[in-house]
Amino acid sequence: MISRNFRLRFLTAAVGLPLFFVLIYLLPHLHHLGFNLLVTAATVLGALELDRLLRARGLAAFGFSPYLAALLPAAAYLQVSGLLPRGALWAALAGLVMLVLAASLMVRREEDLHPMLARTAASLFVLLYPGLFAAFVVLLSGLPEASLRLLMFFSLVFVDDLLAYTAGGLARGWSRLHWAVSPNKSAIGFAAGMAGAVGVAVLYRALAPRLLPAGYLAVIGFGAAIGALTILGDLAESALKRSARVKDSSGAIPGRGGVLDSIDSWLLAAPVFYLFFHWVWRGRLF
Repeated sequence: MISRNFRLRFLTAAVGLPLFFVLIYLLPHLHHLGFNLLVTAATVLGALELDRLLRARGLAAFGFSPYLAALLPAAAYLQVSGLLPRGALWAALAGLVMLVLAASLMVRREEDLHPMLARTAASLFVLLYPGLFAAFVVLLSGLPEASLRLLMFFSLVFVDDLLAYTAGGLARGWSRLHWAVSPNKSAIGFAAGMAGAVGVAVLYRALAPRLLPAGYLAVIGFGAAIGALTILGDLAESALKRSARVKDSSGAIPGRGGVLDSIDSWLLAAPVFYLFFHWVWRGRLF
């Protein structure tokens, strides 16, 4: 029998995937402004959820930190659009880190300094995750043939996520890994997810070689890396939730939990995807 959670995930995907297709492929105007606004909004919501997870463990970030996280994907968009020079993302990152460090000085009493190390660390974490990783999702819209490459990225991630979830749910208990961060994850689920990502990468190489101008060995390694990082992103966020003793980062999205639960599998994969094509574009993998 299909579980209620699976049905909710299916319905959410049935609504969400067409929205992604419309934003990425049918509305590429102004360097995918609509898509990048969605990524920036997801960054703020994910950062707010992460802030709540940290507060559940007694680690309170500065109140402005989740909102400042939006400045990283925003800087990436302005860089992609040509409104800011190349390197604007790294300048924004350096400026935000300096701002957090400056905020840590705003104390009047010596006893207020005792929690400042934890507060500063929590604030920097809220800025960097998901802010910095989400900025790489925005940078994908600056690649050549950006619409098709964005579709490729989400094809890899969604197929990996879907196959890992489905195969893991169907697998019997003997394949469960019983890891503390996610006891129900199974070796069969991991293998299915990674095989799906490799299969999608090879399919793109076979059907549209101009989009993946690299040899098949490089493409297989690329697909395996994206598949592994998609799974790692999901596990890393699961570790944070279990540390905070919660099941989901929030209840914002039916069947998936919170926004952070929904974007965790993109975050670690995006930098590798971007750098791969950045190198391909420069002819380093021909």
